[in-house]
Amino acid sequence: MRGMLLLALALLTPVAAHAVIPPPPPKPQPQLVTYGPTPTAFTCGKGQARLIEGAPVPPRAQQGYASVEGQFRSPPPEGYTFGIDADGRVIDLDRNGAWTPDSQAAVIASWRFAPGAPASACKLPLTATVTPLELASPAQLLQAQIAEWRNTPAYVRKALDALGNCGQTPRRRPQTVTYPDIRPFSDRTVDPAWAGMTYDIDADGVVRNVRIVTQHGEQAFADAAAASVAESRFQSGSPRTGCHAVFKAGLKISPATKRPEASSFERPGDACPLKKVPLPEVMPYPPAYADRRVGGWAIVRFDVAPWGQVGSVEVLASQPTQAFRVAAVELMQRIKVPAPPTGYRGCVMPIIYATPAVVDEDY
Repeated sequence: MRGMLLLALALLTPVAAHAVIPPPPPKPQPQLVTYGPTPTAFTCGKGQARLIEGAPVPPRAQQGYASVEGQFRSPPPEGYTFGIDADGRVIDLDRNGAWTPDSQAAVIASWRFAPGAPASACKLPLTATVTPLELASPAQLLQAQIAEWRNTPAYVRKALDALGNCGQTPRRRPQTVTYPDIRPFSDRTVDPAWAGMTYDIDADGVVRNVRIVTQHGEQAFADAAAASVAESRFQSGSPRTGCHAVFKAGLKISPATKRPEASSFERPGDACPLKKVPLPEVMPYPPAYADRRVGGWAIVRFDVAPWGQVGSVEVLASQPTQAFRVAAVELMQRIKVPAPPTGYRGCVMPIIYATPAVVDEDY
């Protein structure tokens, strides 16, 4: 019996010794995804589209694609479909692809086409170029920061700090910071000027070697931004190199498209005399569209319980994208309306999203 047990163990041992444990999946790597210039020709199922004012789709940073055998996979197909109303505004904008973010859609929603030529079923495919973050140029990194602005990922900021020793601790504290006057360049177009630059700081805190690495739009804007950086001063300390700064002019407002009258959606049996509801001080405005100063609207239908709770919310129409539909539902879930003991049924009203004009004091 003991011999049979030893023989069995001997037969099992090679199998256990050659067991293969699969390697862990590749770790997602930071990448920059960039696109081409603003397209000028579009294919529409009905009608013609002629772009008269647009902006390029901005780059984005992501960690969505793992490297496979040292190669980065191409992103899945991306793109948008949309229509154009009689005023040349984008309507019915829809994303095609899980990776197309609202920041891109908001840019496309700000485009203006030739008025008097409505169109539908227009297609905008996007061809992406993926660059591993470690291979990105200083210009690409600065462009990503300009596009992301306050939402710039930490790994992009870290890559920018690696352009020199400016990110070393302790950081050089600013003593006097000078900003360019961007008012002459703002509120004029949906594709405003921007600039990204690097600079050094000497031991006395004086800014040296200001270099415009990347820019877009008017040269005067980049020159004004570089001059303001050169005038800034820092506290004394060890010299720093490869510091960076980005600036961009303010966007022109893209107002909401025309909307139908709410009364056109009323149904027989509706019993709601409400003309307005108490809105919260802070409305849930879709963030990407607020950043791009793109307006929108939604027309909602809802009931009100005797205790003021809003329910049965139905979005009857919204423009220019589904993002305003989602924001409208979120808004209606946050409000309460004074109501009689019988409540209200079939209330229909518009929710309008508009960005205010920027005054001089806001710059």
